[in-house]
Amino acid sequence: MATRKTKQPKRSAFDQLSPAAPSATMQPAASTLPEFGPAGTAGLRLAVEKKRTRNWEREHQYGKGYSVKGVRPDLNLWLLATADTLGVRVAEVAVFALRHAMDLVDSGELKVKPSANPRGALMTLFPAGYEQSGGEEVQAALLQLAGKNKAARGKGRVGKRKAKAQAGEDWKSKPVNWTPFDPALRARIVEHCRDRVPQGEFVSFLLERARADHQAGRLIFKPQPKVIPDEPVG
Repeated sequence: MATRKTKQPKRSAFDQLSPAAPSATMQPAASTLPEFGPAGTAGLRLAVEKKRTRNWEREHQYGKGYSVKGVRPDLNLWLLATADTLGVRVAEVAVFALRHAMDLVDSGELKVKPSANPRGALMTLFPAGYEQSGGEEVQAALLQLAGKNKAARGKGRVGKRKAKAQAGEDWKSKPVNWTPFDPALRARIVEHCRDRVPQGEFVSFLLERARADHQAGRLIFKPQPKVIPDEPVG
């Protein structure tokens, strides 16, 4: 009796290209590359983060600054000029001047008398007009700002008028930023203005008194050398 041959399954032409199935006794070779970090970084020397204490910054940095709109331009320029003369930050002069005037308000020596403002919901400290309160100094400051304004490139009287008008609008809408600023002083100013008068007017009111006292010799700025201690090594 003839032996019946077992039928073999058909093979594909691509079987010879397929990888052979791994044997049960074959194990993948262990990688000999050193592992320093994520994939792809083997053999690279990773940077080690060096810890640095910032004790001096914490002690001398007030934290967040103070941003306020509507500071009268002549008073802002006075702060800039004073800071440039003393060689200190503008924020330091602003803090010193505002703290001086705010202490006078709290003691009752400087009276704050807001008036009704028909053009706004809040009251005003300058009923005769905000810009007019500074007189010629405000106008001179506006002309100085206009000279730095791009609109001052115009020629003739029309160009100058446009530049001055644009400068007059810019200082009302663009905030003045002082950083770093004493958060306790900022809180005193904000609380005093709450639902009463605009902060820009109140800050200008304080700076106006501080400038007058400085010109009269009652407010003296005494800059001190800044000493930064050496950080401990290690």
